[in-house]
Amino acid sequence: MFRYFKEMVVSTDKMHLSPQLYHWFVRPRWFTKKYIHDHIESHFVLDNKAVLDFGSGTGANCSICNPSHYLGIEPSAERVDLSKRLYPNHNFMIFDEKRIPTHNESVDYIIVVAVLHHISDDQIKDYLLEFERILKPGGRVIVMEPYLCNKNKFNNRFMNWYDDGDYIRNEDSYLELFQAGRFKCQVLKKFTKCFVYNEIFFSATPN
Repeated sequence: MFRYFKEMVVSTDKMHLSPQLYHWFVRPRWFTKKYIHDHIESHFVLDNKAVLDFGSGTGANCSICNPSHYLGIEPSAERVDLSKRLYPNHNFMIFDEKRIPTHNESVDYIIVVAVLHHISDDQIKDYLLEFERILKPGGRVIVMEPYLCNKNKFNNRFMNWYDDGDYIRNEDSYLELFQAGRFKCQVLKKFTKCFVYNEIFFSATPN
């Protein structure tokens, strides 16, 4: 039974689902609301705020943002195409993974959900410079990522085995990257997703 479960799980993550299957299986509406949107909306009011969704995937997070004030950027052209079909009123662009396609000091909030654990420290340092460039004075980065926790070693092993992100970090490592990039961090919540994923939810503001 365990062998069957393992094969099924690996097929949904390690083998990289198509954008359609990813959206249906990994980002169903109830799951996204419970584990992402409810947490964000309990701390931030996004109405009429300029929001950049960094690594927007298939667009699941755009529904909590005003369409006229939202931009989702994503390196996968297939996922951007699907996002445009699913959410035609929102704006999505292919990201070249270098310069963020928006003006200086034009964004109130940058949403970063389940992206950083796919990115190396050096890449994150470069993106933090871009975040600082595009954020308005007082703007904030909203981050939600899986993290390693000494109190949940089983979860750590599961995440490292199951997740295709190569850079799942502990809490201090995430925060130190932002602090080294001249951001002030505030941990808003730490919780367990689906019993096996440790999640850290924090915000960061340029100093």
